[in-house]
Amino acid sequence: MRLGLQATNIFFEGSKHAGVSRSSLQLLEAILRKNEHEYVVFVRPDSPIPAHWLSMPHVKVVRASKRTRTWHLIGRDLEPIRHGLRNWFSVSGYVPKTPGVKTATLIHDIFFHSFADTYTEEDRIIHERMYQNSAKHASFVFSNSQSTAQQFSSHFGYPADRIIPLPFGIGQPKGAGDNVAPLSESDRSELGLPSGKYILSVSTLEPRKNFPRLLRAFSSVADHPSLVGVTLAVAGGKGWKTSEIFEEIAQSGLSDRIVFLGYVEDENLIKLYRAAEFAVTASLEEGFGIPVLEALTYGCPVCSSNAGALREVGGDLPIYFDPTDESQISAALIGAAERKDRDHLIQAGIERSKLFGWDKSADVVLSTFQSR
Repeated sequence: MRLGLQATNIFFEGSKHAGVSRSSLQLLEAILRKNEHEYVVFVRPDSPIPAHWLSMPHVKVVRASKRTRTWHLIGRDLEPIRHGLRNWFSVSGYVPKTPGVKTATLIHDIFFHSFADTYTEEDRIIHERMYQNSAKHASFVFSNSQSTAQQFSSHFGYPADRIIPLPFGIGQPKGAGDNVAPLSESDRSELGLPSGKYILSVSTLEPRKNFPRLLRAFSSVADHPSLVGVTLAVAGGKGWKTSEIFEEIAQSGLSDRIVFLGYVEDENLIKLYRAAEFAVTASLEEGFGIPVLEALTYGCPVCSSNAGALREVGGDLPIYFDPTDESQISAALIGAAERKDRDHLIQAGIERSKLFGWDKSADVVLSTFQSR
């Protein structure tokens, strides 16, 4: 099979290489590893091209026109004709409207609709148009979870039987956790993490991640016997509308026990998961929930919001809570700190994580193109 892969919404480096861009790249890399097929990959005109792609004989890389708007309006529809493509997968973004071409896209979430007040008007319009394009022209659609599939089908009227959920993978490249040393005092010093026990929360700081409630909940139980001296460590870059988060810390009087580590490189992030008492995800909504899967993969018990797709990822292993109820979050933190079955949770989490993965997702994408 010869497959066109649109990667023009992927950023390969810098602050934008997170979230949707990062997971899209992981899926793309997994597809390219399936070398029994040929691929034509379309990237941004200014994108650095990964060196290993250029050494793959089954991969051709094409830069989209520098006239980006023109390419998105017209050029994309011509690319299947220019390159003899009968199959096209937009890893993120619009699909071409070229007759006779089997097209699919990947839907990560519809948060521009459900959390509209956290988006600019321009971004809402861009996302709405992109997903309307998918709903109208995609032969079928992939999603990152059953939850996202249901929301997309409901909001855009797209047939549910043409949406295929993928068993997404972790944020790190394949094999990143191999041979990683334990977290050392030197690592802690470099990261700005105090000595002693800590709870880990991994996320970009933005409203949907629900940090103000998590911080208030942690503050209310910080003196509980099971949590005395325990630090809440947050790993992730600053996103938007973060002022309320830092106001909560100032009011809590716990600035020495709530630390923000900023963006953490993969190797250190893996170390943080493995050494944490447990990981907590307090999101109001998630399309998938990669931090929960990362925690399971790297042997870290989980305490999680019950929103969105998080139960699909965690199964019956995490302690769940209603993310809008601070008393439930507080109780869940205490419950997670008092669990006595850590070894079982770690082993069960590692086993559950094997249900997911980028190679599994790539297999679903390619087999769907071949069978539909």
